[in-house]
Amino acid sequence: MKIERYVVDGVFVEHAAPEGTTAAPPIVFVHGGSHGSWLWENWLPYYADLGRHSYAFSWFNHTGSQDLPTEEFVQRSMLDATRELDIVVSHIGREPVLVAHSMGAAVAQKYSENHPVRAQVLLAPVPCTASAGEAIPLPVDLSAPFPPMPYDMAVQWFFAGCTEQDARRYHGLMPDESPKAVWEAAQRGAAIELDRTRVSGPMLVIAGGQDVVSPAPLVREHAAHFGADYLYLADRAHSLILEPRWREVADRVNSWLSRTAW
Repeated sequence: MKIERYVVDGVFVEHAAPEGTTAAPPIVFVHGGSHGSWLWENWLPYYADLGRHSYAFSWFNHTGSQDLPTEEFVQRSMLDATRELDIVVSHIGREPVLVAHSMGAAVAQKYSENHPVRAQVLLAPVPCTASAGEAIPLPVDLSAPFPPMPYDMAVQWFFAGCTEQDARRYHGLMPDESPKAVWEAAQRGAAIELDRTRVSGPMLVIAGGQDVVSPAPLVREHAAHFGADYLYLADRAHSLILEPRWREVADRVNSWLSRTAW
């Protein structure tokens, strides 16, 4: 399947189109911190083959998208990526399904406070003030971009369950991250305010039992706070999207979407 790649208002976009016409809502995939559109390399063609226009994009200062001035980048909250999401959805011109990972889940939820969406699927989401947990003791220099973690740490946080070959490739793709966004994530929800009375669309929240970044108990509490459907996968880590058994997760998501947002 051919994937079209282009830039819209500084935002790098990857688009996988289904064959023929479809009435299904498009899916916009939202990556999390220290990642880019490449996170969804398996999911884009998977969902296009199922008849949905599928789009992934990179936040500013992330893979393929424009770089902001350093002084602006270091002050960016993870929630500021709603700007890039709005650019992509406006470009598509249709009300989307949002499928988001980690920090990207907060972006999707914040966006949905002010824009209609057909549904939301949140994989290993960061919590919010209503579902916050104990902060991660991670030193962050708020005056400089946060570089990619050392390989062993990145595996523990992001690529547990991946083959070494894949983990090393993904580690090589990791960009610098906003230190403010990293600090927010390390607070495990205490810095992220979301209004459950305003978020739109039905919601599925997915937790991995081996996840050290977004522990399943916090994810379950987050789902309960928003009245979301909840799926617990005991043997999965944080990167449910990249692990070798990613297709099983995508199948479960598709089953839910087929009942909810077709």
